[in-house]
Amino acid sequence: MSPNFYLVCIGVSLFASVLFWGIKNKPQIKNHGVILAILFLVFLMEITGDYTASRSINNSLLYNIGWVYLESVLLIFYFYTLEIDALVKKKIRLITISMMTWGLGNTLFFQDITSTFQFFSFLPFAIAIIILSVHFLSKILNLKIFAERNILSVPHFWIVCALLFFYCEAVLLFGTYQFYPKPIIENVALLFNFNRLLAGIMYLTFGLSFFIPFFISKRNSNAF
Repeated sequence: MSPNFYLVCIGVSLFASVLFWGIKNKPQIKNHGVILAILFLVFLMEITGDYTASRSINNSLLYNIGWVYLESVLLIFYFYTLEIDALVKKKIRLITISMMTWGLGNTLFFQDITSTFQFFSFLPFAIAIIILSVHFLSKILNLKIFAERNILSVPHFWIVCALLFFYCEAVLLFGTYQFYPKPIIENVALLFNFNRLLAGIMYLTFGLSFFIPFFISKRNSNAF
């Protein structure tokens, strides 16, 4: 996937999300606001990343702060807004604090935040996002949440599915690169283009999924 097309995907999703923000006035506005914040962050980060890369500037600091930490915390907060169990919410808060503390320790003693991708900080965040995704999907498929709605009409179902696929792939890709880099280096263009493709699809889903209920309700109304 070309950098320009990737940015277009994020830009379209951001535009759709802003448009939806203007017409939405229901309780889901809180978690939609988190998704909107993530899209703003990613759009600014990728524009900056393209600029620094074009000038051969090491952008490890940008992606460590923007993707590893800020976006991860926002995604966990997104799941926090979806959670209805007070005990689970407490665990999410404690785990997030623990991962941020570990990230500080990793920065000080193991992986320099300015010069290398902090895989050892990324990994616990990614695992937490995967676990929270599975937890959410389990609850929605077992009708413990959104029981009165068609699952396909729930935007969060699509968002969480996209998150699960992307982060499973990202852990596999960056984990292999961290511990066994040779096959990744030999196929770097193919593998990282595929990673960007999945990321582009994920971010498109972030913005467009909130419009799905309109189309499903319209189709159902036309059926009668």
